[in-house]
Amino acid sequence: MLLNVEGKNNLGTMLENEYFLPRKLSVYRVAKDTGVSKKALCEILTGRQRLPVKEAVVLARYFGVEEDSFARLQLDYELRSEKQRLQKE
Repeated sequence: MLLNVEGKNNLGTMLENEYFLPRKLSVYRVAKDTGVSKKALCEILTGRQRLPVKEAVVLARYFGVEEDSFARLQLDYELRSEKQRLQKE
């Protein structure tokens, strides 16, 4: 899955739309179940913070996907964002 680097379509948006909302999971519930802080989850979901590798692995395990899935998506998003930024210079 490629994430759009423009607008709000970032990893946090994908996590919310693909994993939180369909399962009717709140930030509170995921934070309690995973040990990832509510503040960190909110920052990630709103795109104000990147998804650190540790949290990427924890969330991947929680949602039952490959452990490196979210970390790879975050890296892909960051690479494409940087390429776009460099093209504008």
